[in-house]
Amino acid sequence: MQNTPKEWTLIQKIRYRVQRHNDHTIVPLGDDAFVFKNFLGYSVICQDMMVEDVHFKLDYFSAFDLGAKALAVNLSDIAAMGAHPHFAQVSIAFPEKINESWLDEFYLGMSQLADKYSCEIVGGDLSASPDKLVIDVSVHGSCEHPLTRKGAMKGDLLLSSGPLGLSHTGLMALQKRLSDYEEAKKKHLHPRPRLDLVGALVKKKDKVHALMDCSDGLINDALQLCPEGAGLHIFAENLPLHEETSKMALELGIPAHEFSLWGGEDYELLMVISPDDYDLFSGWHLVGQFTETPGVFLTHADGKEEIKEFKGWHHF
Repeated sequence: MQNTPKEWTLIQKIRYRVQRHNDHTIVPLGDDAFVFKNFLGYSVICQDMMVEDVHFKLDYFSAFDLGAKALAVNLSDIAAMGAHPHFAQVSIAFPEKINESWLDEFYLGMSQLADKYSCEIVGGDLSASPDKLVIDVSVHGSCEHPLTRKGAMKGDLLLSSGPLGLSHTGLMALQKRLSDYEEAKKKHLHPRPRLDLVGALVKKKDKVHALMDCSDGLINDALQLCPEGAGLHIFAENLPLHEETSKMALELGIPAHEFSLWGGEDYELLMVISPDDYDLFSGWHLVGQFTETPGVFLTHADGKEEIKEFKGWHHF
């Protein structure tokens, strides 16, 4: 085997790390393509790319955490469709600074998260990169009733499944090399896709007018859900803030709601429902409402202010 190309040897090591048994697998990882028997319902496919120094920095991301996050952001999209994941394909372009040990840790982090949600890594591609690390992951899942971003109506309520702004708090703590803020750092480095909510959401699918995950900040994502011609009111006092976010905002002397409005990468779910059904979703946080009057407003107990300057993440 001395003449076996290095790439083949590396693929064998990755296969050993990630390959699992799945009853739907017909031709497993290692052939020209992966072949599987279709699942019931509709097929769901999503894909996300992560580029070094655009989406992450290696000086605070371990290989293990980066592997988990690269999969988690896709699993979050699967959850936002009301679906369940089955298979993932992973392509990596890596520079010389990335060695086999790093790749093994990367796939260990990814496979441990995949195992938690019964998702098998079934293929992808490897390539050299002249400079930056590039990770491209796609996930195949299935659902019987897709939950989409379209369907919100004027007057509907906007709910969040959890705290907003915590991931950005963690990012700032990592960038500033702060010794505390452990929950915030964990949220940023190793986010939890809200697949735990899918079963309950599917049971109440007729009550869910629209659904998406919050990856680009509350306002930027909520506007993706906003009905045409409607306005968006965000309730400042209702925003779910983790204590670490409040602590950092106090230390920096800025309003804590700024983290929630613009932070991004929380990967909580944003759901739109009728006001009549609010009591059906205990545990969710009421963060806003779509209104007849156009515009984006932050409402306080003593009034409201129109938001005209849009911040947060820009893809280009």
